[in-house]
Amino acid sequence: LGIVAVFMVGQALEGMVLTPLLVGDRIGLHPVAVIFAILAGGELFGFTGVLLALPVAAVIMVLVRHVHDLYKESDMYAGDADPEL
Repeated sequence: LGIVAVFMVGQALEGMVLTPLLVGDRIGLHPVAVIFAILAGGELFGFTGVLLALPVAAVIMVLVRHVHDLYKESDMYAGDADPEL
């Protein structure tokens, strides 16, 4: 009974803490975002969604960062907009 309990706790920690931390570090996502992406992918597209959730989330995150950088370089962010408009 003790062995089963230790095994269950170890598996739970590995699945809910270690894997999201390690995978999140590799692709640049927060561990909560990793868990959310996998859950959302599984809910929307089943097993295929689970397999594709992290690559799609990583691509979306790169696009969001790129758009954010473009916005910060724009006139809208700097406040140099034409005052006549």
